[in-house]
Parts: sequence; C-alpha cells; structure tokens
Amino acid sequence: MSETKPNHFEILLILAAFVAGSVDIISFAGLGGIFASAMTGNLALLGLYVARGSIFSAFGALIALLGFIAGVSTGTLLTRDRLNQKAITILLAAQTILLFAAAILWFTVSHRNGRLSADLLILILAIAMGLQAVTGKKINLSSIPTVVFTSTLTNIVVSLTDLLARGNFSLPKDTKRQMASFWAYFAGAVMAGLLSFFGFSVVIVLPLVAVAISLWLHLRKIRVPEAV
Repeated sequence: MSETKPNHFEILLILAAFVAGSVDIISFAGLGGIFASAMTGNLALLGLYVARGSIFSAFGALIALLGFIAGVSTGTLLTRDRLNQKAITILLAAQTILLFAAAILWFTVSHRNGRLSADLLILILAIAMGLQAVTGKKINLSSIPTVVFTSTLTNIVVSLTDLLARGNFSLPKDTKRQMASFWAYFAGAVMAGLLSFFGFSVVIVLPLVAVAISLWLHLRKIRVPEAV
C-alpha cells in the first residue's frame, strides 16, 4: 500500500472532525447559540448567558455540557476492556443511532430556543459528541481529539514554525493529519453554515451521513482486512 494513501483510521479522524464542525454550527445556528461539540466555547457561552440573564440560552449551554459529560462517561463504560476495533464499532454505531434520532426529532417537532424539543436535541447531539470524543481517543492518531481544535491548531503552528526555523519544508505525518482534521472541521462548519443560512432543514443530515459512512468504512475494514 502506498504511504501517501490515507489509512482507515486517518479517514475516520477526518470524518469525525467534519461531524464536529457541522454539529457545532447546527447547534449554534439552530438551537439557541450553543456548541454541542466544542465544550471550551460552550463553557464561555454559558458564562456569558448567565451574566446576561439569558435563561433559555444558559440552560441550553448547561444541557450541552452535561450531555457531553454523559456521552464521554457512557462511551468509556461501553468500551472498557474491549479491543479498539470493537470499541470503535460500538461508539460509531451509538453515534449513528443518536444522530438518526436527532434527525427524526429535527424534522418532526419545533426546535425553537426554550422549547423542550430543542433542549432534547441539544442533549442528544452533545451525548453523540461525547461519544465521538472517546472515539478520537480510541483512534489515537497524532494527539488529535476530534472535538476541540485549539490544541490542534497550536500543534500545527508549533510544528510549522519549527520547520521554518530549521529550513526544513517536509511536513511530518502528525502535522499533515492535524492539518487535515483542522480543515475537515472547517469544511463541516462551512457546509452546515451554508445550509443553515439558506434555510435548508436537511442540514441535520450532514453529521448523520458522515458518521454512517465512518461506521460502514470501519465495518468493511474489520471484515475485509487489507492484503499484506
């Protein structure tokens, strides 16, 4: 196999970043200005909403935070003492089910800020992103967490600065992976942003399709291993 061809886990990592970007925009633009994936930004928004007395938005941000914690805890418990291949299958399957449920809810009920249905959507999306955070740790490539990209951007800049200072213009594999994930997150955000801006409700399908593809690729990989 060519060294330049992305391997199975690299593709899963890129798709996970795309999912995180799209979910963050879906939740921010359509569910009261919160982030279901980026908990650093969500925590800052929670503080802002509390300070402003924006009760509904603060409650949504709190639900996202608690949902993410629940997703990480659930993902950890579901995959304890399991081999990574099996653990990743379980995590991707659970995310697919949750995102499918979110899509059904999105299309069938109103999800305006402050409604119970909106809070339920936030909870489902945040749990799914918590599960994805555990998936990223199981994939464990190049210290990329898949749900937060400040540290990834820091690693990219440190690496590029060091390379320029040494006059070396050959990017290491870790930096290439980090850059691919960073731009995949941005691509997910842009695509979700465009669909949201033009009022296309199918925006909710974006992360579902990406996770379903990840699950399909992973199952295909573990059932039909690459020839040595």
